Amino acid sequence: MWWLGLFFERLSLDIVERGVAVPDAALALCDRHFVLDANDAARAQGIAPGMKRAAAQALAPALPLLERDLDAECRALESVAAWMQQFTPSVSLQSDLAFETFDDTASPCGLLVEVAPSLRYFGGFRALFTRVREGLRSLGYHVRIGAAATASAAWLLARHRDASFASAPRLEQRIGALPARLLARTRAQRELLDSIDVRHVRELLALPRAAIARRLGGALLDELDRALGRLPDPRRWFEPPAEFDLRIELLTHVEHAEALVFAARRLLDPMTGWLAARHGAIRAFTLRAEHDGHDDTSIEIRLADPTRDPERLLGLLRERLSVIRLPEATHALRLRCADIVALADGSGELFPTPDANRESLHRLVERLQARLGPGRVQRLRLAADHRPEAAYRIEPIDEAGLTAHRAAPASLPAALPEALLPQAPAPQASLPAASLPRPLWLLDRPIALAERNNRPWWHSPLRLLAGPERIEGGWWDDSLMQRDYFIAEDDAHALYWIYRERLGTDGRRGWFVQGRFG
Repeated sequence: MWWLGLFFERLSLDIVERGVAVPDAALALCDRHFVLDANDAARAQGIAPGMKRAAAQALAPALPLLERDLDAECRALESVAAWMQQFTPSVSLQSDLAFETFDDTASPCGLLVEVAPSLRYFGGFRALFTRVREGLRSLGYHVRIGAAATASAAWLLARHRDASFASAPRLEQRIGALPARLLARTRAQRELLDSIDVRHVRELLALPRAAIARRLGGALLDELDRALGRLPDPRRWFEPPAEFDLRIELLTHVEHAEALVFAARRLLDPMTGWLAARHGAIRAFTLRAEHDGHDDTSIEIRLADPTRDPERLLGLLRERLSVIRLPEATHALRLRCADIVALADGSGELFPTPDANRESLHRLVERLQARLGPGRVQRLRLAADHRPEAAYRIEPIDEAGLTAHRAAPASLPAALPEALLPQAPAPQASLPAASLPRPLWLLDRPIALAERNNRPWWHSPLRLLAGPERIEGGWWDDSLMQRDYFIAEDDAHALYWIYRERLGTDGRRGWFVQGRFG
């Protein structure tokens, strides 16, 4: 077995800083009387852990002094545990003493992860270690990582120093070199170890076990034995939630939607990790911006095809936020996703494939929909009607229209993207086979043409190149038409689609132009 211990040494500060739109803002974490922790910007102003709260306020009056939120820490750690399950299902929450000033109350402050079965898949331990570290950094967490053959040893190494590795043959030596205070669970135990001048674990091991158990308690020796592999160390595995629901509190009120991108990224990354752990993807998600005196602003993002790519999701969200006006300043964001679909692992392709081109089109359409709105991106759809002006409909591109793979009609250029081509009519409806090619550019209404020397005239004499093609129809809706269509060319060699009206319900006769070829 091979374990990773992830110790979040400043979890409370990380949770607060994840909601800060301005990096490097000074922050301090306090209880009722003392400063518990401070980030680098606050420490540069002279703020240090252990300082009295009143002294910190006098030294930096504008410094935000925030209360620790244990519930927020638990929720954040659970979201990280769900994110870690994309690497291995064996993830366990670990509790420890994070702050001595809270009357020795234990709170979750880390994870223990068994990664031995995953090493080969992720390219070995170093590659997996790098991915975990970079991923947690992108989530906004500072973490110390230890690795060992036992869970307790990995935890002790993580608490002592970052990136400490202990193999089985050297495990006892490395554990013996650790500070003995790491094993202490109470302030009284730490003071006792200092009073008897026991600085390292190896010095503690040299003492009689009965005396250690009598003065320090048997729990300390049990933990030491578990770290050395002498006692079993059963773990309770973390179970991810059935749906993703994460909220982040913003340190300052944000008035412009574009400024929410930074905080939204802190929500999207855990969601994609949760999806990876469940081998799933999403077609839509909803981001809610919470306001004090107004209803929440709901920002819904729909995708052309399922994905869990964080960069793609962030790009769509950025496009959507760029065109949204918030009715009021936002103080919190909440991301929720309940409907997921299975996503098969893709395989690399050496050469471009039709699926790759289709995916590029899908991403273009979904970005346009995110920026302009779902109803603003439209497509042509064929209708079972003989009349050219009634043979198609313009409708918004929906999910079914993007995912349907239908062959392009022969009369349309093959270069036109497939998802934007008109769909074929229903099987029971049939269209007549066109004997002449038809243009893609049709006028809103046909324009009457003049005649000179018995020839149609449109800026110059028109020469008939092909035709006629007779089209009759419309008797079913009292719009009967009888037309003979031709392809005509003018003196500039532009091609037009014209027709002669044989019988019209409106009494119009003569020549008309209805379209132009590109």
